[in-house]
Amino acid sequence: MFLVIGATGNVGGKLVRLLADQGHAVRALVRAPARARFPEGVEVAVGDLDDPVGITAAAKGVEAVFHMQADPAPEQTGTFIDAMGDAGVDRVVAMTSIGAVLEPLVRMGSFFRAKEDLLRASGLDVTFLRPNTLMSNALWWRDSVRETGTVSDPCADGRMPCVDTDDIAAVAAVALTEPGHAGRGYILTGPEALTSREQVDVLADVLGRPIRFVDTTPREHADAAVAAGTPAAMGPVLEDLYSLFRTSRAGVLTDDVRNVTGRAPGTFRAWCERNAAAFR
Repeated sequence: MFLVIGATGNVGGKLVRLLADQGHAVRALVRAPARARFPEGVEVAVGDLDDPVGITAAAKGVEAVFHMQADPAPEQTGTFIDAMGDAGVDRVVAMTSIGAVLEPLVRMGSFFRAKEDLLRASGLDVTFLRPNTLMSNALWWRDSVRETGTVSDPCADGRMPCVDTDDIAAVAAVALTEPGHAGRGYILTGPEALTSREQVDVLADVLGRPIRFVDTTPREHADAAVAAGTPAAMGPVLEDLYSLFRTSRAGVLTDDVRNVTGRAPGTFRAWCERNAAAFR
């Protein structure tokens, strides 16, 4: 039995389905079971990372846990570590970010570094998955692509080897179910480091119509996110993150997806072809 925390997320949901398809027993931790949709046979547990009793109960009897923490608050990480001890779980596959190992750290990277440090010091057998930016982040462009045929983005000519969430889930499944991954850290990337402009060109080619790229500054984009409802405290964090991407500091390509799964990572073009309907 494997427990997936973050089971309704972009990666966790795919991981649940992949493990179930492979014939593994899976337990999915969710906040709202009425809205959860999983393959037949997947066991649903109710709770979240602020609920130590719920996490402990969900982890009882499992072989390993996939840990996805949207809010990298140290309190949640501490709650998770305590719950694993209470449940008798030793093995964890934790998704963090490439930002945890890029120097010098930006604020978002510091959050993930702190999470990794806590997990590393816990005595658990942890595998760290550190994805680069996600291909699915392009879905943030869908409204402007549909309505105005434009994309506004602050990363401009910074190179980013974005990664498909299918590949993250595939690596997670291997790390959970096969030996030899405890204590390892994998930087997960796609096969090519594209700029935002190049991503938009690929998307336009797949859709068969032009899309105009609008270059914004990291500050402008962060301010727009706050104006749209992102908490104000996240504004400087986002500005830092966009600046990191804009300067290609995250343009690190690795073979970790291929080395772990035995197959090449998916391309951004293939992702666009699968998701073209979202932009039409």
